[in-house]
Amino acid sequence: MTRLTFSRLRICLAVLCALLLPLCAAFAEPGVRGTLSSNSAGVGEAVEYALIIEGDSAPENPPMPNVDGLEVRGTIQSSQLSIINSNVTRRVTITYTLVPRREGTFTIPPLEVRVGGRVLKTLPATLTVTPGESMKEAGDLAFAKIFFPKQALYVGEVAPMEVRLYLDASATWELRTKPAVSGEGFTAGPLGTPSQGNIQLEGKPYHLVTFATVITPGKAGKIGIGPVATTLVVSKPSRNQPRFDIFGRSLGPAQEMTVTAPEVEMQVKPLPAEGRPKDFSGAIGKFEFAATGTPDHVKIGEPVTVKLTIKGRGNFDRIDQPSLADPNGWTTYSAKQQFEPGDNLGTDGVKTFELPVTPTAKKTAMPVFAFSFFDPDAGKYVTLTSAPAPLKVEGEPAPMSVASSLNENTALKPAQPKEEPKSPAVQDILPNLPELGVVAGGYGLRMSPWVLFSTMFAPLPILLALLAWRSRKMDASAQRISELRREKTILLARVRKSPDRAEALDAATRVLQIDSALEAGQPAAGGELAEVLAARKLDDAAERAVRELFEARNELLYAGGARGGDRLGDTERDRLLETLAAYERSARK
Repeated sequence: MTRLTFSRLRICLAVLCALLLPLCAAFAEPGVRGTLSSNSAGVGEAVEYALIIEGDSAPENPPMPNVDGLEVRGTIQSSQLSIINSNVTRRVTITYTLVPRREGTFTIPPLEVRVGGRVLKTLPATLTVTPGESMKEAGDLAFAKIFFPKQALYVGEVAPMEVRLYLDASATWELRTKPAVSGEGFTAGPLGTPSQGNIQLEGKPYHLVTFATVITPGKAGKIGIGPVATTLVVSKPSRNQPRFDIFGRSLGPAQEMTVTAPEVEMQVKPLPAEGRPKDFSGAIGKFEFAATGTPDHVKIGEPVTVKLTIKGRGNFDRIDQPSLADPNGWTTYSAKQQFEPGDNLGTDGVKTFELPVTPTAKKTAMPVFAFSFFDPDAGKYVTLTSAPAPLKVEGEPAPMSVASSLNENTALKPAQPKEEPKSPAVQDILPNLPELGVVAGGYGLRMSPWVLFSTMFAPLPILLALLAWRSRKMDASAQRISELRREKTILLARVRKSPDRAEALDAATRVLQIDSALEAGQPAAGGELAEVLAARKLDDAAERAVRELFEARNELLYAGGARGGDRLGDTERDRLLETLAAYERSARK
């Protein structure tokens, strides 16, 4: 076989494999979602709404968003086919360009799409439109703004935020530094790659650069977000010192400038205590919940695989495994969970839990699960339950063991004392004797010495066992205390050296918990702020520092996926170490 023939044969085999692979591969489950390129815009400022359809066939007559006040300027459709590990994903993206004609809040309703004979629906999307043309900064060379679709949030609610740079379209710009979101009382996600477009304000063209992220408030009250500064290099048109770009425009010398978006105040409300479900884990947003189970015919003791699906928009990192609405007759196990983020900065997506559930009694329906969350728009808690599906469970419960049966019988029937045979010389009731007379016999020993001493020393093995158990318990407690001291040493080193702010705050808080546990003589550490403060006599400054440490650490607990990434400054590190030292120096209670 010549080299040319071998090369041609290899090409033919490659083409054949490419043609056969889609036939052997499995298509992914169909799905549909709609996302906005921005949740807020000014009047006349275009935004894009992307309708993303996935499935094994093309969509049939895809709908168009029809909202009064939003004009559809154009439509672009693209398709993509990907094969990963024999899984085929066909994605069709239809992008609509929407231009708001007036200010207000607009809701794009759920759109129905038919894919492969199934009707799928998107979630509603909200667009907040501000009076963009009346910006007082219009006419400046450059300015920046912070945009929020909402003016009030709840503690723990994930909200999109945009930093917008308006740059004079007649100049050329180069970004030197990325915007950095500053402020206290919230956590912010990283700023991704900016989107760019053109806009006219007061009749003047601007180049619009938009950085999108999400924030999560960690405490109630009024918080300030910003200011946000960005460093740029600009070359403005100049006639005195002409310099030309690649488009032939005359430019002046490049100069550096800083554009700052002013601070925006946000009102944060606490989650209401009234009506809070017992299984509420902190999920805030809008969600849909469904459950499926297989197989639908099992015997008692055989597992049913249940898949729980939560779809929507919100803080998915706070969603825990849904609980059984009625656990009687079921045994559940830990679930395997997976999260597939959408295209909206991770605030939308699908989270699934897959777990085995075993029936311990005869059942006629699949187990019903409940999922609770807080709807910030409605301002109330919502509990969704999965729809019951038919299930046939056969068989009988496992019989009780012989030992348990004997124990039950023994418990039901108390043991009766064994009757001793009556001696003929013994009477049931002694007659009244007028004169007892002299006692002929003494009270001599009626048991053998061996039995007597065995009875006397019988508790000795039990006493020795109790002493050994107490000794082991004291050894375990001493070992646990020694482990806590070693852990404290490691955590102190982490506070001194870790560059990550979240890690250092966690370590410092844990050190205080260990100190308070050791003061109380407890081998377990994990107390909250009240227990830590109760273990020492702190002055006002030290107590305030400890409270601020716990508050800073608790704020980070709401960060979820955005938690971490912030560097710990030298000043804050010194303050942490001084707080730990002041606590250790304080007197014991």
